[in-house]
Amino acid sequence: MRLVRRVGAVLISMLLPALVLGGCRGSISEPGNLPPGTTGGPDAGTPVVCDGTSLRPGRAPIRRLTVGEYDNTVRDLFGDATAPATRLVDNERGELSADARSVSTLLAEQYMFAAEDVAARLTEASALDGALGCDRATLGDDDCAQAFIDRVGPRAYRRPLDVGESAALYALYEAGRDDGGFEVGIQLVLELVLQSPSFLYRVEIVPTDGEAVVRLDGYQLATRLSYFFWSTTPDEALLTAAEGGALDTDEGFEVEVRRLLADPRAEEVMQAFFARLLELDKLDALEKDPELFPEFDATTPELFREETRAFIREVLVDGDGSWVTLMTAPWSMMNADLAAYYGVTGPTGETFERVDLDPAHHAGLLTHGSSTATRARIYENSPVHRGMFIRGNIMCGHIPDLPEGLEVMLPPPDPTQTTRERFAAHRADPVCAACHAQLDPLGFAFEHFDAAGRFRLTENGRDIDASGELTDPEHLDPETAPRFESVTGLAALLVAHEDTQACFAQRWFPQAFGRASSFHDECAIEVMLERFRGRDFDVRELLVAVALSETFLNRVADQDTLRTEVTP
Repeated sequence: MRLVRRVGAVLISMLLPALVLGGCRGSISEPGNLPPGTTGGPDAGTPVVCDGTSLRPGRAPIRRLTVGEYDNTVRDLFGDATAPATRLVDNERGELSADARSVSTLLAEQYMFAAEDVAARLTEASALDGALGCDRATLGDDDCAQAFIDRVGPRAYRRPLDVGESAALYALYEAGRDDGGFEVGIQLVLELVLQSPSFLYRVEIVPTDGEAVVRLDGYQLATRLSYFFWSTTPDEALLTAAEGGALDTDEGFEVEVRRLLADPRAEEVMQAFFARLLELDKLDALEKDPELFPEFDATTPELFREETRAFIREVLVDGDGSWVTLMTAPWSMMNADLAAYYGVTGPTGETFERVDLDPAHHAGLLTHGSSTATRARIYENSPVHRGMFIRGNIMCGHIPDLPEGLEVMLPPPDPTQTTRERFAAHRADPVCAACHAQLDPLGFAFEHFDAAGRFRLTENGRDIDASGELTDPEHLDPETAPRFESVTGLAALLVAHEDTQACFAQRWFPQAFGRASSFHDECAIEVMLERFRGRDFDVRELLVAVALSETFLNRVADQDTLRTEVTP
């Protein structure tokens, strides 16, 4: 019996890399930071014509389940909530890019161990009847085993089994039954299913009848939808819609899109998106100097995290869903402990509730402790890191590398100056100015928030100047760049900036497609942005637009046609 399992593991260790290579042949490079409406590669800079007469979906890499997707899938298929994938030796933990997620022999072996653990638990005496979904006493062991295969196989592979697959699984059951009884036969079936490329990968095979672009079939669309909106396998209703052809029409597809979006599971996917965008993992190691910030303790980072999660929930689930609200709201969510930490009047209990704040100084997610405190040093503010967050994460701007050989010297602490005054040398030095002229003014907007994330009016007894300019590489002159007087003014400029709007939309591409956006997606992005802007920047409508995009619904039959060599 153990030999059968190890043969399966050896096969999977060879099959997994082969599948990846089969789906991603050649060298693929996707340029970033291209002007909207232009292409990359040999035709870089050529305007893209989006007239709706032809489909231009981008690349569709084969995607292996992430750790979270694996655990959610096993939970929803079998009721196993032990999170077996969290124990995998996966060095791409949390990585969404399909190209970056390679499979080693060790990881393949770990998948075998995870499959054995899950299968062993499901075939214990106390769990077996619930896992089977059939009555052995009525059907008999063999017919019940076939019924189990007919039910679990399509759910696990997210498509109907073909005759050969069903027969192979039943033959494995028979081998296990003859070796150790009914339970062993079912256990072997489960082990093989959980190691199959059809389970571990989201494989999309399209007909090769000469069409360059093919609409995905219902089962493939159901899989894309469920993992995009729920980060798990399709439910019975979605598979039924696929079987009945409802997903083959735009109208029927949108009905399912909105059903999935309205489900509570969609919130966790949105929370995960913002956790990556805001880099909330920085909270895990957040520390502050206890002498300078005695109110900050080990519980503060988790209060910051819950503030941001509760705020996102309030806007996207219970509120207007607006990205503008997320970026500019003069209120947040706090409990008694966090309100006391921030020094504001708020709730008296442990439940996080809405707290109105000074609209002159607070701007949604941008002024949460999870954003300001994590981009500061242990003992002082860091305008550079705060500016990098805005320029890189919020605007998708390119941050230049440090000049070779440049030794960075931070301005020494000075109790007679503000941070802004100390950092003035950055823009005075021509060597530093090219980079810091794009970063420091954005970071200065947050100077009313100290290194521990609390609001302040003065620093070292001096009034704080939080004004600045929204400069960019083409408008470095502070005399002509748009100005703001505080972080709320910066937030207003950001939400009105077309690059920032496009950046937010494109940030969803790794979640939806397992890759960054490329020039192949320009037309799809244009349509998505039009819907996003036309629906008052409702994040939920942006997700609908992603799912209805030509890139989501279709696949280029010959993926090699999307290979483009680009000079860095």
